[in-house]
Amino acid sequence: MREHPDRIPIEQCRHGWLYKIYSRNLHLGVYRESDHGFVGIRRKFTLRYLFAEFHWDTGEPYGTANPLEAICECPISSLNEYFPSAPNAHPAQNQELFEWIELQAKLLGVAPESC
Repeated sequence: MREHPDRIPIEQCRHGWLYKIYSRNLHLGVYRESDHGFVGIRRKFTLRYLFAEFHWDTGEPYGTANPLEAICECPISSLNEYFPSAPNAHPAQNQELFEWIELQAKLLGVAPESC
């Protein structure tokens, strides 16, 4: 993935907002200020799941996301890819966030993940 010249700098990104992004695996992502990640839907083989890519400005090797446009504020407070379902159980996917991102992608007419 390469740097995009029109990216929004990290200090201008707003926590909890959905962004159109140019990245390795995502076209849309909700910005999570705590780790400078964008949570979006990733496709790998036949699986689709929530995944975070980090802002380009965080540097190598993980900074792969270039935010290009702020779309809207996300109404969901949990921006974790997974959340614990019960003590000692496997974590469950944040289905509410997954469905909201998928809906926004349909409204925008874009695929949420890069294929």
